[in-house]
Amino acid sequence: MKLRVTYNFFGTSIWCAGIILMLSLLNETTFAQTGFPKDLYLKAAYRPGFVLPEYTLFNYLVDDYVHSFELSISKQTTGGDWAQVYHYPEYGLAFQYSTLGNEQVFGHEFSLYPYFTIHIIDAGKFSFQNQIGLGLGVVNKKFDQDNNPYNVAVGTNVNLHFNFELNAQYQVQRKLFFYTGLCMDHLSNGNLGEPNLGINFLTFNAGVRYLPGEKSERTRVELTKHIPTTQAAIILAAGSKHARSLQSRSYFISSLSFEVKRKLSRIFYPGIGADIFYDAATQAEVFNFGDSEYKSIDAFKTGVHIEEELVFNKFSIALQEGFYLGLTEKAFNNKTYNRFIIRHRVGEKLFVQLAMKSHVAVLDFLEFGIGYTGRS
Repeated sequence: MKLRVTYNFFGTSIWCAGIILMLSLLNETTFAQTGFPKDLYLKAAYRPGFVLPEYTLFNYLVDDYVHSFELSISKQTTGGDWAQVYHYPEYGLAFQYSTLGNEQVFGHEFSLYPYFTIHIIDAGKFSFQNQIGLGLGVVNKKFDQDNNPYNVAVGTNVNLHFNFELNAQYQVQRKLFFYTGLCMDHLSNGNLGEPNLGINFLTFNAGVRYLPGEKSERTRVELTKHIPTTQAAIILAAGSKHARSLQSRSYFISSLSFEVKRKLSRIFYPGIGADIFYDAATQAEVFNFGDSEYKSIDAFKTGVHIEEELVFNKFSIALQEGFYLGLTEKAFNNKTYNRFIIRHRVGEKLFVQLAMKSHVAVLDFLEFGIGYTGRS
């Protein structure tokens, strides 16, 4: 069987992003002085499901359902303007065990990830929630040229784990809640090693949530009127990538971006921007996959993008959809690109970010950047 190694967009250095997320949320902690901490919840869930057949090889190799078990602890915010806007969200830490569809080839995974939960609908005893988790996963099976050659999904024991959930919750007693929903988990090494197809699995969530202590009264503040403004930013970023040929070598990448966005509401900033990319792996990629002769200018690419940014205080998540204009992508003839970005503001005008650039479902590279903002 001949297997072609590709890369998945969701595969990222998500553990680094999880650290940014935890640092952003630790400032909200308000533990009680005595007794069991207030507003602290314990959760347990069983999640059966299946590996998504994203690549042809999974149709041949997956021979069982996925079974996941999760234990977690979370803290609910009780006051402040940002907590009020998001219906008093929660942040926590989860431990998860998952089978991966084939014990002999893919093995199983243990993961640990911080997460953030937003109460999209909060109507008395019923709530509808969105959870996003970013962390680290360890598997017991990885690619081995001699002993496990078909596992081109995972090339390292230590990997990165992304968790996304949509859950409906109902309060059955004063301190007891039942919840159910759908979960999508991704496991990969973020294109920091090869091979790296990654594994995506979709599961059905059934769990119980318990409040061992007491629940604090939610404090409400008078929110100041939001006045829309326009904000400009310039971002310099850099990172490394592989050239999809099972080489051990890493190649330097960098980008320079300029953005203009409208602070349309307190939480949503739409915008547009322009990008210049430098990719030292282009020569190797054109040689292996391209249909034209490499020129030194081909290492540079330019494009424009639109952006949607969701903001929570100093922390934000952004999505970008762009297309190459001017200096185009020559190795695979991609016309468009995407970015998933996690940002944290560290000053009035400075911010840091972790970004994952992809071509639809194929991860191109991970980059860490620093940005400067101004207003016009």
